[in-house]
Amino acid sequence: MVKKVTNIKIIEQYLNDYDKRFYLRELASLLKKPHQTIKPYVEKLAKENILTKVERKNITEYSLNFKDKRAYDYLIIAEKEKLIEKLKEETLLNILFEKLSSFFEKNIFIIFGSSVDKIQQKSDIDLLIIGKQNISVEDFEKVYNRKIHKIQIKGIEELTLTMTKEIYKKHIIFNNTEQIIRFFGSLYEKNKLV
Repeated sequence: MVKKVTNIKIIEQYLNDYDKRFYLRELASLLKKPHQTIKPYVEKLAKENILTKVERKNITEYSLNFKDKRAYDYLIIAEKEKLIEKLKEETLLNILFEKLSSFFEKNIFIIFGSSVDKIQQKSDIDLLIIGKQNISVEDFEKVYNRKIHKIQIKGIEELTLTMTKEIYKKHIIFNNTEQIIRFFGSLYEKNKLV
């Protein structure tokens, strides 16, 4: 499948590290496109103040610009696109998503850890549930012979710093994406913990 270059695909490269700085060639390499193809998109994002552009000698770096709060909207859309792509690739994740979707109104679900990259044959799935409603995943575990390591907390503020960093580095947000992105962003803006 040919992947089309979009502004969101560029922003997606920053999802696991808001402080990341990329050279044009790095972005081109990550997106598997020539840098001449990527440049107009990156320049447009810089002109719109979504990315900051820092030039040193003959090197230009691009990073997220949180002074423009629209950066959050771009991150939210990029997270949603990442989720949709992952659900198409991973049948088991899609089934879990559908099973949990009836609880989306009162809970937040985030897959994190190694299962974000690819669900291996015998690997477990790490699932963070934020909400007061007790949710059972035992039937899913039995039917699909897959262990789910479930962590449930009542509110996002209960997350430890260590757990927050682990989730931030590798995650798939099933629902309430904006709340999670703004939580990560506020930590990043305050003291760059993430």
